[in-house]
Amino acid sequence: MRERDLIKLEFFQLLERIKVYANSKATERFIDNTRPTTEKQALEDTIRLVEDFMKVSKNLNLYNFEDAEDLIKRTSIKDYVITVEEALTLLKIMRLVKELRKSLGEKVQEYKSLAQLTKSLYLFNSLESAIESVVDPRGFVKDSASEDLKDIRSKIRDTEKEILKRLESVFSRPDADRVFSDKFVAYKNGRYVLPVKTSEVKKIVGVVHGTSSSGFTTYVEPQSVIELNNRLATLRDEEEDEVKRILRNLTSYIGEQSHKLLEAFRTLVRVDYLYALSRFSEEYHGKFPKIGNHVELIGVRHPMLVFIREDTVPVDIVIKGKRGLLLTGPNTGGKTVALKTLGLCSLLFQSGIPIPVEEATLPIFEKIFVDIGDEQSIEQNLSTFSSHMTNIAEFLPFVDDKTLVLLDELGSGTDPVEGSALGIALLEYLREKRAFTFATTHHTPIKVYALNSDYYTPASTLFDKESLKPLYKIVYDAVGESMAFVVAQRCGVPEEVVRKAREFLPSGFEEYFTARQTLEEYIQEYREKLKELDEERKRLEELFIEQERKTEELERRKREEIKKAVEEIKSRFEEFLLEAQSHVRSLRDRQRLKELFRERVESLYGEEELTIQVGDWVEFMGSKGKVVELRDDRASVLFGGVKAWVRLSDLKRAEPPPEEKVVEKVLEFKKSSPSEINLTGFTVEEALTKLELFLQEAHSMGLKSVKIIHGYGTLKKAVQEFLSSSPLVVFHREGYPKEGGAGTSLVYLNKD
Repeated sequence: MRERDLIKLEFFQLLERIKVYANSKATERFIDNTRPTTEKQALEDTIRLVEDFMKVSKNLNLYNFEDAEDLIKRTSIKDYVITVEEALTLLKIMRLVKELRKSLGEKVQEYKSLAQLTKSLYLFNSLESAIESVVDPRGFVKDSASEDLKDIRSKIRDTEKEILKRLESVFSRPDADRVFSDKFVAYKNGRYVLPVKTSEVKKIVGVVHGTSSSGFTTYVEPQSVIELNNRLATLRDEEEDEVKRILRNLTSYIGEQSHKLLEAFRTLVRVDYLYALSRFSEEYHGKFPKIGNHVELIGVRHPMLVFIREDTVPVDIVIKGKRGLLLTGPNTGGKTVALKTLGLCSLLFQSGIPIPVEEATLPIFEKIFVDIGDEQSIEQNLSTFSSHMTNIAEFLPFVDDKTLVLLDELGSGTDPVEGSALGIALLEYLREKRAFTFATTHHTPIKVYALNSDYYTPASTLFDKESLKPLYKIVYDAVGESMAFVVAQRCGVPEEVVRKAREFLPSGFEEYFTARQTLEEYIQEYREKLKELDEERKRLEELFIEQERKTEELERRKREEIKKAVEEIKSRFEEFLLEAQSHVRSLRDRQRLKELFRERVESLYGEEELTIQVGDWVEFMGSKGKVVELRDDRASVLFGGVKAWVRLSDLKRAEPPPEEKVVEKVLEFKKSSPSEINLTGFTVEEALTKLELFLQEAHSMGLKSVKIIHGYGTLKKAVQEFLSSSPLVVFHREGYPKEGGAGTSLVYLNKD
């Protein structure tokens, strides 16, 4: 995409609107670098991420943070020493990253695309602790940062206390009121001094450290504290050296993790961008178009006008069936706005930014070229016909079937006859290149060309002839007039002049206008009928939905009645069975009677009896359990002492085990030692199910860490992604060689 086309379509102005919602200068920089993509897969992934993020954004707590990218990079430079303020900046960022990881991690199972964010929102617990142990939130290095610093500062406090004691004792002199300009201890040039009246300075033996601006006061360091001040200065130097040493060590520690910290920070910036985008989109109710092979923007508004005017009228922009659209109509009718709306919405869509539209389909354009002359711009008023031709000539060689070309006021700026001919030639060239083309014009020959074209759809903006106000609506398969005569007459041009002008029109022009007006009236009537039919269709659809709902309700009642009848029959069967058994002596006959009874009941119940209910025994992956709760299409099954949610479709009904001996296979680990599990040999789905149960059991037993054996390849990747999104997991890593190597993972569980 050319930069000049992005500027013409106000793309950068809209990015400025998004920046209002950003929490960091780093996010604003990220927004400035946003550009449209032409890769379909990348765009689909971005749209999915933005849509998923918008669903969870209200649950996030984002606040302002510094642009720390350069700072993080500097920590890896040799001999660089971080400041206290910089350390606090990084600490704030690490805490924010941790909060976002937790908030987003809770939603990963529901919105899978969020995993691409959480996987790089690393935890820096040890680094946080290191900074917290060194730096006080008020902005200084803590005494406890080292024993040496603690000792030095203790000596500093003792020395200052002794200095102040000696100096304050001087104020008890009998002539103190005459000698001192004020009774307080001052601090000048790193030394504690006394404020002495300049006229009395000879009465204090010591070193002068300057005078006040008025010259009335001279600051004197008495002889009695010179040695103590010297000692204090030495201690201050020692303190500064120790603080630098502590901060240098801290910088080195941060630098060791700067690569991960930088990745986490950039992900934080991306999260803040998505958060800003969500808030921005909410303001104008944005949504994403579908990716297709035609242009269809229903109820679309210009994204910038939404923020400028509350009464922005939505329009329908459609290029379907054909690949070109020629829009005509009077000035100020909204032609240029419609042109810019399509261009800007296409750019935003391909940048992963929602647009203000009710329903939409857009292709992915590899190139978007624009030639727009804005009559309301002084700069554009100075533009000439040749400047427009130069611009068009520049992009024509690069036009193909994946290009969108936007041409405003085609054929204007020169002789109307030559301009029309040139405009038609350009449209023909773009037709041969199969480019998507949206053009506007006032020239009648170009309008007639569009009426007879199999590539361009003629359309017109509506205008109220009574009030001379634009309606900002587009009518398709119609051409509009410039209404020059009507406007001239309304503006006060004598009727005689207008009548003369009509006489100078070419032969047949009046008949053309009359026929066109009649055609437009037919088109309008046709559209109103279509609208009525569409409303009737919607009403019939609502009736159909209501009918389906009533049918389902009747079926439900029918099933309930059948079930009630079956229960009654079953009760009678049971009574009959008891009575029959009392007359049957043979145990074998009794058993056959029971089987017959069961067959009859099952035949009455049919499919109803086969549904899984609370209390039923079921089988899952070779393990038997009892259903304790049902929710939608899942069941909570108690396998021994462990509960697990399983899809109903994955369960099979099973016979209950003998009461005197219930043996169940629950998990592949011993109850006495659930600190390790081997998942090799299972499918990914089986392994993750077992892993979830295993982590729940280990967490409930209060274990701090567990070991997982998963081997290599797909299973390893699936397990690590699961661990990264699990709220039970604080941290996980590959095993060291002595722990099993890369085929294992060590998992640290939270304590909640």
